[in-house]
Amino acid sequence: MSRKVKAAVVASALVLITVVLSCSEDSNYDQRTVVYVSSINKDAPFLCDVLCQGDSIYEPDQVTYKTSDDYVTEDYIQVVITNKPYNSIVDPTKGSLGNFLVTGYDVEFIPYGGAPVPVQPFSGSTSILVASGDAVPAYILLVPYAAKNVAPLVGLDYTSNEIMARAHITFHGHEVQTDNNISFEVNMTVNFADPLLTRAQEQGTNP
Repeated sequence: MSRKVKAAVVASALVLITVVLSCSEDSNYDQRTVVYVSSINKDAPFLCDVLCQGDSIYEPDQVTYKTSDDYVTEDYIQVVITNKPYNSIVDPTKGSLGNFLVTGYDVEFIPYGGAPVPVQPFSGSTSILVASGDAVPAYILLVPYAAKNVAPLVGLDYTSNEIMARAHITFHGHEVQTDNNISFEVNMTVNFADPLLTRAQEQGTNP
């Protein structure tokens, strides 16, 4: 197992889920539901491959790196958003009251150990309807394509270097047909690396 994969496994203990609810009223009726992320990336840290290799790592001489077929992808992760009834004051006909619509999210990376910020903060739009009492899986953008083409991530290409950071994601939305806006947060460890050594070992060669 490579150093980077080991780091990702150890980092699983660092996966944190935090729920922050914002309600403008104290009435139980205004707090019909609690909306939160019940799972992110299947409760595991995320290994961000900053550069994907093509069919082979090396040229036919088995010494020179083959770069002509290398490419970059952007990364999406799965989140499961749960809408749990807060109390019994919910629309008995299972109508819109208590249903929640997630409309956007903000992503910020906080690096560990004094490393540079791997990805600049960004925001995304989405439309995830979560009925009261349901848990809905969805996918959001975690690492944009452009972030892998600039420093510091581009500097990880063809190296064994890595950057570990905490992804802090804040979701925004509102209860359907009301003005009850809610934000909730989740944190996850992300390991940025080009696991070239692992791929070379899988092919039975050494870089």
